[in-house]
Amino acid sequence: MTIAPTVLVLPAFVHDAETLDERQPWLDRYGFANERDLPGAPEPLQYTDSTDGTGPLALLPTGMGKANTATTVAAALTSPELDLSETLFLSVGVAGGPPTETTIGSVVLGDAIVDWDVKVRWDAAEGDGGVPLELNPYRLDDHVFRPDSALLDWAAELARKTDLADDPEVKAHRERYEGRGAHADPQFLVGTNVCGDEFWHGRVLAERVQWLCDEYDAGTYCATEMEDAATATALYRFGRLDDYLSIRGIANFDRPRPGKSVAESLHDEDFEAGFELGLENAVRVASALVDERLG
Repeated sequence: MTIAPTVLVLPAFVHDAETLDERQPWLDRYGFANERDLPGAPEPLQYTDSTDGTGPLALLPTGMGKANTATTVAAALTSPELDLSETLFLSVGVAGGPPTETTIGSVVLGDAIVDWDVKVRWDAAEGDGGVPLELNPYRLDDHVFRPDSALLDWAAELARKTDLADDPEVKAHRERYEGRGAHADPQFLVGTNVCGDEFWHGRVLAERVQWLCDEYDAGTYCATEMEDAATATALYRFGRLDDYLSIRGIANFDRPRPGKSVAESLHDEDFEAGFELGLENAVRVASALVDERLG
């Protein structure tokens, strides 16, 4: 039997620890009564029973990083077990974010997805003091993916009606940071998402990430993650980019707070303090879209 999902949700990673599992909130909310192994996918496809007039909701973890994600999405798109011709694809998970623009617990709907890895970079110590980056001269395009504007508008209208959670401990954590975004309450944003296999951290690298966004005329970045450019690439190759949205909940800031070094910040016991809140709010927004599609 061919499965024809109305929506396919693509979390990245599944861990044993309950606090580090992007799939679990979906299992808690929906009844995934069925599963199917797909060659090339790291986890089984789980799906609900079909409802009147719609196909099922399907859930397929991709694995962390761009290689895992592109392989999984391509495996789904080419599987004879699936009919994805009418499917809405959603990347839903956590992300880092700049305290200048957003806060932990906010949700970013990506209107531009920038691939951070397609560039030239050299050792700053051997440079002339400028930004040690330039655009890759061998690139075929600008490696910025822009979802369909009508689909974005539909999603944003529903998302703005969604209540977001907050947590007093996370609020106290984020107020230690500098930046107009850090001290705000969690909110829904439409903005630029930067994707890279490099898990970077720090103010200097943040400035370079923004430099690349400026070179691509992609706006000010609001979220950073490791999968969505790969998902967008696979869907673009199969002519399905217009059916794709990225929804990311901010779980941590991309730089240290005052008085902390980069190494101290990365290994601070509070670094993942916003994981559950960021994921919860991302799933709240994505669930609103899913429920609308499922009727």
